[in-house]
Amino acid sequence: MTVPLAVDFDSPGDFAIFILNIIIATTIVIVAGSVVIAILCTKSLRTENRFIFMLNTSISDTLSGFAWYYSGLFDVDEYYPQRNSTLGILNSCVGVNVFTVLFAQIDRYLAIGHPYVYSRYITRAVIIGICICCWVYVYLTVLVKNVVSLEAATQHRAYGSLVFQIIITFAMLGLNLKLYLIAKYQLSRDPPGPETDRKKASLRLIIVVAFCFLALWTPAFINDIQRNMMSPYAYISINNGTDPFFILSRGNAISTPALYIMGSSALKEAVLRRVCRVFRKCKRR
Repeated sequence: MTVPLAVDFDSPGDFAIFILNIIIATTIVIVAGSVVIAILCTKSLRTENRFIFMLNTSISDTLSGFAWYYSGLFDVDEYYPQRNSTLGILNSCVGVNVFTVLFAQIDRYLAIGHPYVYSRYITRAVIIGICICCWVYVYLTVLVKNVVSLEAATQHRAYGSLVFQIIITFAMLGLNLKLYLIAKYQLSRDPPGPETDRKKASLRLIIVVAFCFLALWTPAFINDIQRNMMSPYAYISINNGTDPFFILSRGNAISTPALYIMGSSALKEAVLRRVCRVFRKCKRR
């Protein structure tokens, strides 16, 4: 069965939305994919815990970019009852991002607030294990939603999303405040030098990333909760591609890897080196 497109192309607005969704998907794949390739191809980056978290979120962002070519361009509705959906498989990459950013905040707090405990217990293998657990937990949840009844899945999405959003929001805000205080007061007492500057930069980066995540995803989460709880104030769109809250949330998959590149000189250098290498190969051909 052929899946129709998200818009009917009856007005200039339909063309604008369709083109916008193509640009969003392409930008996500290019920016997030560049971060993935740069980290995987640079040994010095792969050995640092913070870059492993960056790699994990960038992988999920790249997959969400590819998914948007389907969810954003075709008549797909991920809300219950779903229509032409992927059963939540492609849309659940955001769950991986949520947990990864949260654990990255905890990682920076332990690394700078409790360096001795961190160096002893938080190894590279532990970080990789945490990232894998993020994927396993999220997709086990997706599996459960797909095997239970529609009524149970709807209630879980409505009330479970409400509790989840409240916990995640307060946890991220609390950690952001704690990290800001560490950067402002604790690190200011350390002697100036490259190591202190690196710690401050890593703290500022994860603070901004978490803030942007909450800013871009909270409207979609709130509308999702209201829609599933049958609220009269919920905005109901025809499909994902015409949902302004859904489109806004896609900006997170662009902002997060872009902030990684701007906030880390080592990553920026690695990305530029890989991009330049690709351009040189294309010119030779």
